[in-house]
Amino acid sequence: MTNYLRVDAVNRQLVMDKTFAKNAQIVGSTEYDMLQRARSDYATYSVVTRQIKRNLNKESYRGLTYQYMEDYIAAHEDYETAKVVLDELEEMRLISQCHSKAFRYPTIKKWFLERYPEVRNFGVRNAEYTGEFALSQKNKEVA
Repeated sequence: MTNYLRVDAVNRQLVMDKTFAKNAQIVGSTEYDMLQRARSDYATYSVVTRQIKRNLNKESYRGLTYQYMEDYIAAHEDYETAKVVLDELEEMRLISQCHSKAFRYPTIKKWFLERYPEVRNFGVRNAEYTGEFALSQKNKEVA
């Protein structure tokens, strides 16, 4: 995709992308000259940088790494079940290597969240994984 400067006649704006705006700060650059020409042609229009619309309802599981999944399984399953589930996770990771990177993690994350739906409701969503979670959870179960 190329850098751009777009005329939005409806909102009376000159809209540019972030890269174009950065390059337009350099006096004498192509982008600078293009912006100055557009500003003189559309003197009453305001100049704005395009903002990407964010989906505020998107569920994000920051910190839900493969290591976190392994630790969670080890902490919340008995030894035999954990061994079977960890083997299944490892097999899924090996199979996923055959697919493009865009499909590897999402597929495994979906499997993990279907198997452990309680993870959707706590911790990982809002906090970084520190590695101490599994130990603290195991200590709570023992106590």
